[in-house]
Amino acid sequence: MYEKKVYDESVTTFSNELGFSLIRLYPEDTPYYKDGKRMFIKVAVFDRGFFYSVDMTTPQEGDGVKEHVITDGGKYRKKVTGFMSDLSDGGDFYFDEVNKQVVHKKTNKNLSLNEFIDVLEGNHLADRLFWKRISSSILNFFLKFIFWLSSQHYDKVQVSIDKYHASQGRKVEFEEKIHNEPFFNYFCISKNFIFSILLATFLIAILVAMFPNRFPLKDLWHAFFEEFTLSNPMVTLLFFLGLFTSEKISIWLSGKIRSFLIPDQSLFSEPKKNFIEKLYNFQHVNKFDIRLDLRSRRN
Repeated sequence: MYEKKVYDESVTTFSNELGFSLIRLYPEDTPYYKDGKRMFIKVAVFDRGFFYSVDMTTPQEGDGVKEHVITDGGKYRKKVTGFMSDLSDGGDFYFDEVNKQVVHKKTNKNLSLNEFIDVLEGNHLADRLFWKRISSSILNFFLKFIFWLSSQHYDKVQVSIDKYHASQGRKVEFEEKIHNEPFFNYFCISKNFIFSILLATFLIAILVAMFPNRFPLKDLWHAFFEEFTLSNPMVTLLFFLGLFTSEKISIWLSGKIRSFLIPDQSLFSEPKKNFIEKLYNFQHVNKFDIRLDLRSRRN
């Protein structure tokens, strides 16, 4: 059903299911071709649905056997997109076993296997996850900041390892870093949270002093609370209100981080994903619609 092309290094038919894999050369004008990289494409029809995937690989020799190791290609300025279909819904296509063609679900367009492989290659060569990488970088910075506020350290790789160990029942160390500061003897507030509040207050004070007309906070304060002095009970009230609020937020953040790293394994409670879990999972989901207009540029 598939006609091998001159730029296909090898085509291997699966023995246990309907499908094949192929090793394909990159276009000669790309840096991937010059570095000896190869495309690894898989297409198969399983009982659970239609499966397809494309990855960048690096050929390696081991014990006289040539292997192709999947690599992400992150060092290249122009990125490629590695992807695979979701067997739960079959992705954007299904295989018509009667006509031996691949059908695009949204448009109901029929593609031969050669045309389908060209579509997969075209989407692989296009940087389909450009905006996803930007949003993931922003989320990664936000998660680092959330952990920092609780005096914790966030590393995506280490967190993945810790969560895997926790799912296997292994103990994961979690150091509680919310302490009673000597000056605030009764408040559990992380040091970094206190620092962030003081820094934000300092920056706001500078902006008010530099731009009094744009930030009339002084006039608003006098209108409601009169003079800003320690003898003013409103100042004392707001001060302790700020401490109580900071304590509540610190404890809440610490609890969210703990439940994210060490989820509840109880059989009688339904697991709930907090906002940290949702942001973390979003970084690992790479879904996009396959574009039919992106084809191989070869003749």
